[in-house]
Amino acid sequence: MKKIYTFSLIILLSSCVNTSLQPNVVSRQDAQKQQYVQEGVIVDIINVTIEGNRQLGATAGALIGGAAGKNVTDSETESNIAAVVGSIVGSRVGSEIGNAVSQKDGVELVIELKSGRTLSIIQEKSEFNYAINQNVRIIRRNGKSRVIPVL
Repeated sequence: MKKIYTFSLIILLSSCVNTSLQPNVVSRQDAQKQQYVQEGVIVDIINVTIEGNRQLGATAGALIGGAAGKNVTDSETESNIAAVVGSIVGSRVGSEIGNAVSQKDGVELVIELKSGRTLSIIQEKSEFNYAINQNVRIIRRNGKSRVIPVL
């Protein structure tokens, strides 16, 4: 049983991808595909914190907690109960750790489009510096938007 937990944890962690929310990092699937561009002006900038990945931490914590609980006693019944309790506690602790470790500093940009509409886009902070009254391009694809300064 210990080998199954260890193997599951290795598979889970190795299958995770670091998905960036920075505007200058583009997903592989978006390369060489048409994207829609709008232009506007930044009217407000708000610093935000983008929540981390709680689900990944909860899953890893449950696997580790379950494996640890399973090994506390030689009694099969007690071992199974300890594994369940370990999984529950590990899931909760892992969720908080996963959130804390993967949080990102972000920025909410409120932009007035040339059409007069106003919209808000939140993205991870990057090498770009934004300022009020700055001209920007909003690049959209598949429900996602990136804000890039007009140079």
